[in-house]
Amino acid sequence: MTTRDPDPDPGTAAAPVARLVEVTRLHGDGAGAVHALKGVSLDVAAGELVAVMGPSGSGKSTLLNLAGGLDRPSSGHIQVEGVELGGLSAAGLAALRRRNVGYVFQDLNLIPSLTAAENVMLPRELDGVRTARAREEARAVLGEVGAGDLADRFPDEMSGGQRQRVAIARALVGERRLLLADEPTGAVDTLVGDEILRLLRAKADAGAAVLVVTHEPRYAAWADRVVFLKDGEIVDSAAAGLVSAR
Repeated sequence: MTTRDPDPDPGTAAAPVARLVEVTRLHGDGAGAVHALKGVSLDVAAGELVAVMGPSGSGKSTLLNLAGGLDRPSSGHIQVEGVELGGLSAAGLAALRRRNVGYVFQDLNLIPSLTAAENVMLPRELDGVRTARAREEARAVLGEVGAGDLADRFPDEMSGGQRQRVAIARALVGERRLLLADEPTGAVDTLVGDEILRLLRAKADAGAAVLVVTHEPRYAAWADRVVFLKDGEIVDSAAAGLVSAR
């Protein structure tokens, strides 16, 4: 398989930003093997916010890790911006994540010894952007998420909600078109949670593809579409407006 699909014909719909085709992730082997995902297929288009729901252990975080190139599937194909992830080396995957994929981790993964601005600018510096420009970009995106006054603070000087904003800013910096968020509202109150979903919704409305794991119907309601996982399989998909009825 080539590492990039041919450009779509004029007049056809653009390819999805993220595409998973019959993806399986198996941990272990033999009788003790565990299927974290079983033949999952999912497209996420530009301008679309997709929420992923399901019980604990259903494969939600595994799905995000695979979509973002943090893990490799046991079988199946994954593309981001038309690039087949299976054809990339470890260095190639790292470069793709820095340039194309923003990830809001469940535990945030902010570096305690770096200020908010330094945390946000780090992926840009690693990608070869000059420090002055990276810092300018970081401060700009911190302002966009309402955290401009936190630029010079360290993570342990911030509230949970403030750290979430910084983590989102780090995921947004640069020209990334795929944003993955794993329970981004898990450590904040309802008001802050609503604001976080508002930020993610705005990113989708600006043209990004956004995939959010959540267990709260309140937050899933911000999505265009909700995918339900159970035992590693997609068992249903619905428009977000139908989630509250489930």
